[in-house]
Amino acid sequence: MPAIDMNDTKFSICRKAFAATILLLLCTAAGVAQSPPTIVKSFSAATVGLNESVTLTFTISNPNPAVDLTGVNFNDNLPSGLIIANPDSMTGSCDPGIITTSVTNINLVGATVLANDSCTFSIDVLAQTVGTQVNTTDPVTSNEGGTGGTATASVDVVTPDLTITSTHTGSFTSPETGATYTLAVTNSGDSTTTELVTVTDTLPAGLTATAIDGGPNWFCTLSPLQCMRGDNLDPTLTYDPITLTVNVAANAAATVTNTATVSGGGETDTSNDTATDPTQITAAIQMAAQTPSLTLAAGASGTSVLNINYAGGFGAVTFACTGLPAAATCSFSPSSVTATGATPVTLTIATSARSAAFAPQVPGVPPQIFFVLLGLTGMAFALMRKRNPKMRLATAFAGMALLVLAGCGGGSKTSATPTPTPTVTGTPAGASAVVVTASASGGALATSTINLTVQ
Repeated sequence: MPAIDMNDTKFSICRKAFAATILLLLCTAAGVAQSPPTIVKSFSAATVGLNESVTLTFTISNPNPAVDLTGVNFNDNLPSGLIIANPDSMTGSCDPGIITTSVTNINLVGATVLANDSCTFSIDVLAQTVGTQVNTTDPVTSNEGGTGGTATASVDVVTPDLTITSTHTGSFTSPETGATYTLAVTNSGDSTTTELVTVTDTLPAGLTATAIDGGPNWFCTLSPLQCMRGDNLDPTLTYDPITLTVNVAANAAATVTNTATVSGGGETDTSNDTATDPTQITAAIQMAAQTPSLTLAAGASGTSVLNINYAGGFGAVTFACTGLPAAATCSFSPSSVTATGATPVTLTIATSARSAAFAPQVPGVPPQIFFVLLGLTGMAFALMRKRNPKMRLATAFAGMALLVLAGCGGGSKTSATPTPTPTVTGTPAGASAVVVTASASGGALATSTINLTVQ
């Protein structure tokens, strides 16, 4: 057997290890205190969606290199926003310790952790309240090491946050068919949607929906005007856009606002669920009079230039007047417009000179008597052809009576000859609001008022 070299390196290491082991055994036998166990906990993700699960893991370690720790215990009360919904989700163990759970509590008793070793177990918890959930255990304890520290971990419980936009390109025209809005829904929150998403649109007066279409997952209806879908939308992503097609009425206001609203998806923040989209509407025909007031003498004519701006697409623009006074006319040059853009049109209003005429009257003779006598006289002259002397004499007297009545007012000394009333023709004096209308097919029109005064 070779001699042992006391200075050999390997022998020196072995000797020191042996001495340390003997010293440790002696210290243990003498009741020297050991280090307590340590506990660490963590969530499997930094965030979890509302009503979704996240895994909570516990690790208990024995820092002592040569002493087992027995009777290891700890208790953990979950924060109010987390619960244990499924105890069967438990994995791992700290044998021979017993792990018990309730809806809001995890408890370990009687575990043994070998020297310089650890044990780990996990369980799923359900997030029920939005916000940061902080979970801190009670201190971990053991028979040999006494009381150790606590463990803290936190998880942010988040929800989806749906937002919506309504956009369009350029301005609409009145009237117009096939104008479109584009509606887009985005998940601006931190978790995936979990429920049905509904988009509702409220059109302003003057706009009528003719179609609404969204990629194949949207289910859309015109009445009510809305679209729905149930597939999940991850954070920061946007669903396929919805195209809303509308007709613009001829009498639509110059500025209207479309309103779109989104709801559902499992979100809790509803403060940003509405989008408004102000929309400018330009009339297909625009008309303005350069001279909005005309003063004319009866029998004279006057003109006013109408500035016509036509967007096109509705055929020829024609013109008409309403509200003209009697015996007045209007005409236009040119009589119609087909070119797009600006075109001047001259409006001419012509009035008629005034004149008076008197109706013929027979003075002093009531009309009914005069015509009776006239009839009798005619009969008498017819009988005169028979050469009857008596009839000729009666005819003469009747004629004389007719002349007397005609000249003397029927023999009445109290009757007076009425003053004849003249009939006035031409354009009367006064003020009129003449409405000029420019119109084309499809209901495209514009109006302008000329204030006409005839002296």
